[in-house]
Amino acid sequence: MAVRATHVRLLTIAAALAGCDDPPRAAPAVDASVRPSSPPPPPPRAGCARAGGFDAVENDPTCVVKSASEDATRAALKSLSITLTASPSEVVGGGTALLTLTIENTSPAEATLLLEARARPAGPRTDWSRVVGIPEPRPGTSEAPRLLFPTTTTDSRDRDVDAVPTVAPSAPPPAPTLLAVHLRPGGKLTRVISWWALRIPAPSPAVTLDGGHRYVPKTTAQNLVPGEYTVTVELPFYGLGREERKVTTRIGVTRTPLPDGGFKRVF
Repeated sequence: MAVRATHVRLLTIAAALAGCDDPPRAAPAVDASVRPSSPPPPPPRAGCARAGGFDAVENDPTCVVKSASEDATRAALKSLSITLTASPSEVVGGGTALLTLTIENTSPAEATLLLEARARPAGPRTDWSRVVGIPEPRPGTSEAPRLLFPTTTTDSRDRDVDAVPTVAPSAPPPAPTLLAVHLRPGGKLTRVISWWALRIPAPSPAVTLDGGHRYVPKTTAQNLVPGEYTVTVELPFYGLGREERKVTTRIGVTRTPLPDGGFKRVF
C-alpha cells in the first residue's frame, strides 16, 4: 500500500507541474495592408518591335543597338520569307514600275532582324553632276543614317544597263548604325522602290579644247530597248556577304508608243 501511495503522489506532482507550463502563444497578426514586395522588372530588351514600313524603323531611336552577333542574321533568315514583286510586271521603255520588297516572319516564334543604317554608301559614289537632269546632292543633306537599298538592272545577257560615272570618296564612310527589329510571327516589313525603264550610258571622256579649256561632257538617260530585265535589290542586312543580301525580280519592257499610235524604233 505504501508503494501505491507513493505512485499516486508522484502522478499528482507531475500533473501539477504540467499545469504550470506556459500556454501556447498565438501567431502574430498579419497586416493585410502591407503587400509583399514584387521582384524587380527585367531590364528592357535591346531593339524594337516593329512591323510595317522600313521608314518607321529608321526613325525609331529605340531600334538602335550597340553590338550584336554576326551570326544572328544568318540564323534569322531561316524564319523569314523575302520577296520582291514588280507592279506592273511589264512597262514601256521609259515607263515606271513600283518594286515592293516584303520581309515576313513565317515561323511560329519571334525573329530578330539586324540591319545596317548608313549615311552614304561605301566605296565610290555616283557623280550625278555628269548626268543630265539630275541635280548634285548638296553636302550635309543625306548625312543621317538610313537603310539603303541599292538597285541594279541587268539585261538578258547579265550585263548592267547603267554605266553611271563615279568619283572616289573624299573620306572613309562612317561606321554603320546597327538596328535590331523584333518581328512577331506573321509580321511584315515592307519598302516600295521606284524603278524606271531607263539606262544611263557612260559619258564621253573629258577633252581639252583650244586655249587650254577643259570640257567635261555629260550623259543622259535613254529608254530601255524591248526585252526582259532582271532587277536586283541589295538588302541592308548586318553580318552577311553581298551575295547573301540580294533579292531579284524580272520586268518586261515593250516598245515605246508614239503619239500617233505607232511605235518608236530604238534599235
